[in-house]
Order: sequence, then structure tokens, then C-alpha cells
Amino acid sequence: MRVISGIYKRRILFETTSQTTRSTKDRVKETMFNMLGTDVYDKTVLDLFAGSGALGIEAISRGAKQADFVEVDKEAYSVLNKNLKLLEIEPAHCYFQDAFSFLKQAKEDYQLILLDPPYQTNYLQESLEAIVEKKLLQSQGLVVSLSHKNTPTDVPDALKVVKERVVGITLVRFYEWSE
Repeated sequence: MRVISGIYKRRILFETTSQTTRSTKDRVKETMFNMLGTDVYDKTVLDLFAGSGALGIEAISRGAKQADFVEVDKEAYSVLNKNLKLLEIEPAHCYFQDAFSFLKQAKEDYQLILLDPPYQTNYLQESLEAIVEKKLLQSQGLVVSLSHKNTPTDVPDALKVVKERVVGITLVRFYEWSE
């Protein structure tokens, strides 16, 4: 696994071997960030279900000003910290906790929220609902989700889908406020 572009381009990241964490394929990550384009620059980012941190690290590499990483798996959290230390990434905040506990107590709102929950769960749906309920997305912000292409997701009324693309078995979807 590597950083695709930006200041850490071509840097190799440590990968998690945890059975509860799935690595995001480089092709999916590259497609997602190509779709984002410059919308990542100077943004505050939340990488929920962070795993090894590959998505948040890619955002930092491409110019995001800050990233918060949330991961509950002990081994994945350790790998995440190794990757941040390897690249000497600051500012970054790591939270070793369940994504939904984090969302319930979050006080900051974000300009870019990256969701890559485990497939075959309802975590994407629950995350979107929590983000809306807590108003964790800034008015001009984006939520980007990765999910299995066949995972049904009811988009909360407060959000609208503005872009989507299927890459292999993964659906890359962009949401913004519908208001």
C-alpha cells in the first residue's frame, strides 16, 4: 500500500493484518482522490474507520491542513500510529475508540469526512445518520464513502448524493448538504 500523490507520493505504508480491517485498494483510493481533485486542499478531515490511516494520510499528502483518525481495532490503531510516525505527519489526532462513540461526543465539524466502514454491515447508514444528527459536516463540506456496490444505503434527507462511481466491487459516493 502506498501514498498515491502529493508530498508523500510513492511512500510505502505499513498495512494491517487484522481480520476486522480491510485495506483500501490503491485503484479505489486513486479514483476517490481524483474525483475530489482540489476539494481536499486546506480542509479539516475526519477519517472514520481509519484502519492503517491510508485515506487520511492521502488527504494530508494532497494538502489537507488537519486530519483526525478514528480506529477501534488495536492492531490497526498501532499500524496507523506507525504510519503517522513514519511520515512525521502533524497535525493529526488519533482516537482509539469505536466510531459511533466518537461521533456521539465529537465537538468539531469537518470540511471532509471519509467513511470506509467494514463491508456487509450497516455502519455506513448509521454513520451518515450520526453525521446529520450532530451536524458534523460544515456547510460546504463533503462526505465521501466507500462501500460494497450492492450495499443498500438510505441517504438521509439532509444529504444528497452529488457524485458516484463504481470501481471493481466498491462504490465511491460523495454527499453534501441538500439544503
